[in-house]
Amino acid sequence: MTMPWGLAACIVDMVWAVLAGWVSTCLVIANEVARGMRSGEIGPFVVG
Repeated sequence: MTMPWGLAACIVDMVWAVLAGWVSTCLVIANEVARGMRSGEIGPFVVG
């Protein structure tokens, strides 16, 4: 049984929207961390 083209396109659109939102969120978080490190609000990360 095959999937109709309209349903396949809808699924691809939803997956694309989720991935775009995830990437956007990661970039916003990275930008905020970088801004905090530049301004001195966040110091170097100490591991161990």
